Amino acid sequence: MLKKRLNNIKLISLFLGITFLLLGCQSASQEGESVAESEEVGSEEVVDTSEENGSSSDYEVVDSVTIRSIGDVLVHDTVYYDADTGDGYSFDHMFDGVRPYLENADITTANLEMITAGSVFGPSTYPAFNSPEEIIDALQNAGVDIVNNATNHSLDLGADGAYASINALQERDMMYVGSYESWEDYNTSRIIEVGDMSVGFLSYANDANGNYLPEDQEYLLSLIDLDLIPLEVEQLNTEVDVSVVMFHMGNEYDYLPNTWQLEVMQTARDAGANFILGGHPHVLQPFINYNESQAGMFSHGNFLTGQYEIDTKVGGITEYTFNKLGNGEVVLDSMRFMPTFNFGMPETPVYSVVPLADADEYGLAQASELYAELEQRMRYYTNKVEVVEYLD
Repeated sequence: MLKKRLNNIKLISLFLGITFLLLGCQSASQEGESVAESEEVGSEEVVDTSEENGSSSDYEVVDSVTIRSIGDVLVHDTVYYDADTGDGYSFDHMFDGVRPYLENADITTANLEMITAGSVFGPSTYPAFNSPEEIIDALQNAGVDIVNNATNHSLDLGADGAYASINALQERDMMYVGSYESWEDYNTSRIIEVGDMSVGFLSYANDANGNYLPEDQEYLLSLIDLDLIPLEVEQLNTEVDVSVVMFHMGNEYDYLPNTWQLEVMQTARDAGANFILGGHPHVLQPFINYNESQAGMFSHGNFLTGQYEIDTKVGGITEYTFNKLGNGEVVLDSMRFMPTFNFGMPETPVYSVVPLADADEYGLAQASELYAELEQRMRYYTNKVEVVEYLD
């Protein structure tokens, strides 16, 4: 269900004196050192509450919502070659191995790492990605309810490409967040109702790979702005029980977050975001637990991609469940993570995503070693998350 946001972005921007120069400076600060084990994560307020129940345990759980999230869906040419049927495209078979785990949730999210305007401009691959629109159909058929479409590739084919991609999402009734067709669209809150609970979504990208964002069409890409984000998170929290904020940022292929990721996620946490989901590095980065109602993940890595490196083929399904208590408080019940593996080139021209626990059956000799390493990596900052072979 969609609800109107009360704040108008143009008025907020004028009030704050926000300019693109400021945004440019923030984007530049993304490049930073990964946080070493000896350094603090965020601030001293960051707490691992995995062994604590707190006073909230005195209240009855009256409702709950379970959300599952997958990482980057990044359709390279080898992926859409496999999807080519001769008279169109079908990506459905690529999700068959994980479909039960995506469908079995109240809400499922995905990161749409490229625009989807293949029938308008023709499919294209790196460095300007454009996928056949049928990838949206496959995500819907796999159980995805909402996609993040604010990434560094949102403007790969300029404003026209972004509009065409948004139109494809709208035609298929796929909810999206982060890149919008107008200010009215921007100011329409993304909210999904589950029983008596409501979950709202916001999304921001660090940059657009140098592609031009028209000054009168800034709604086409929500850029990270540390002054504006708290206002939008706080406003969304007046409308929902649970807020999920997605960020596209970080150093590619780093296993740990950099200082910019820490600062941005801390800003969202301080504003009251319940779950913060990061992406862009193309590899998995750890979870973090702030307190009994706030947590996050620094990078969900790739899910479906044409990248060749082994670390970019390992992804997962992140599950986080929030409970509403009798006193009206919302608390994090659990976090679970099911590692996955993306088969495809160079091993085979046929693409498929399967549970990492099953990958040895498909010929991945190092599946057990990868799984063991991920158990440690994903729990690097907190033992609140459980790494599982399969989700229920």
